[in-house]
Amino acid sequence: MITARHVRENLGAIRESLKRRHSDYPIDELLKLDEQSRQLSTELQSLQARKNKGSLEVANLKKAGKDAEGQILELAEVKQKIADIEAELPSYQDRLTYLLMNMPNTLHESVPYGKDGNENIEVRKWGTPRRKNAENHAELLKRLGLLDLEKASEVAGARFYYLKGDLALLEQALIRFTIDIMVSKGFTLIAPPLMIKKKYYRGATALGDFEEALYKVSDPKEAQERSDLERLDDDLFLISTSEHAIAAMVSDSVYPAKDLPLKFVGISPNFRREAGAHGKDTKGIFRVHQFYKVEQFVVSRQEDSWAIFEELLSNAEDIFRRLELPYRVVNICTGDIGIVAAKKFDIEVYMPSTGEYRELVSCSNCTDWQSLRLNIRYDYKGERRYVHTLNSTASGSIERLIVAIVENYSNEDGSITIPKALVGYIGKERIG
Repeated sequence: MITARHVRENLGAIRESLKRRHSDYPIDELLKLDEQSRQLSTELQSLQARKNKGSLEVANLKKAGKDAEGQILELAEVKQKIADIEAELPSYQDRLTYLLMNMPNTLHESVPYGKDGNENIEVRKWGTPRRKNAENHAELLKRLGLLDLEKASEVAGARFYYLKGDLALLEQALIRFTIDIMVSKGFTLIAPPLMIKKKYYRGATALGDFEEALYKVSDPKEAQERSDLERLDDDLFLISTSEHAIAAMVSDSVYPAKDLPLKFVGISPNFRREAGAHGKDTKGIFRVHQFYKVEQFVVSRQEDSWAIFEELLSNAEDIFRRLELPYRVVNICTGDIGIVAAKKFDIEVYMPSTGEYRELVSCSNCTDWQSLRLNIRYDYKGERRYVHTLNSTASGSIERLIVAIVENYSNEDGSITIPKALVGYIGKERIG
């Protein structure tokens, strides 16, 4: 896992990165905890050595029939000091581990400086919107009888949905369309477990900030019977993206350099509690608690990761171009990038109902952030290095992609034209 030594050896770059992020991450607290923990550990080792020596002296005195009372009293004091430190040390180490696991990644120098999403930088645009305005997707799909939000809310709660008929076919067509493209590009398809243990989630993402967005699965009876450590290992969470489950799949691995990169494409339903800010996107299926996503995930040598970063972005752009959806690529600034990525580009697709470009794809180079925590390495000329991991949505949340297609391809008569690239998958040129 990531160590305090790693932080000490890279402290200058870490401090500069935190400053650029506008982060209030408590780096000084971490350093103080590290110092205190090392001091206590050193003292503990010294006391244990004294205990071993004292125990031997007492045994020898008793064997020789001599008085050992003084040595016994001194040994009792040493044992009490050991017990005190052993009781105190875990609180330092637990807090230190938490801070290490949730430390933001060191930013790449090319990430633009900014305080929030308003200062992200547009890199390029592609395509021309077919129309400047359109009916909101939820209203259109409800009228066509293809989307039922009311009944889903009744049976599951807000932000769930029923897709019906041709709309359900469109969802499946988009999934298979995206998978076929990615497999043709040399990616290995992965259908991962839909739940993973907490210890792997802690390694794949900043669980300290993210845990409230996850759905936790636990057995109350078992939870009472397990220790805190066992719960830490065994608590299960529904995955919010296949990226995390695939990262866990390659944890504790060492790869020959010649075998890298490993290119995976994951397909799964994803589950998230988060529901947007202050009621935004409350209507429809743009921001929901359950959605499908096809995810690119690559394990790379350090020297190759930035070229692969561009490749993953290009793969996603290729899909939107085949679907003929107008989009723009945005370089995410230091104040908006999130903890895990060293650099991130988003792809935003034009939504006619609002006249805005909205995010469908996030493409990130996480460098060694995940591999340090999940112990993923490769052999490089006799040296073991930590790999770089990269991830990118291939075509966006499938539900958001449906929104983009419905709004960009809706017609005056209420029907929805199917993009040419999907006709062979869904078997018709229009729905509704």
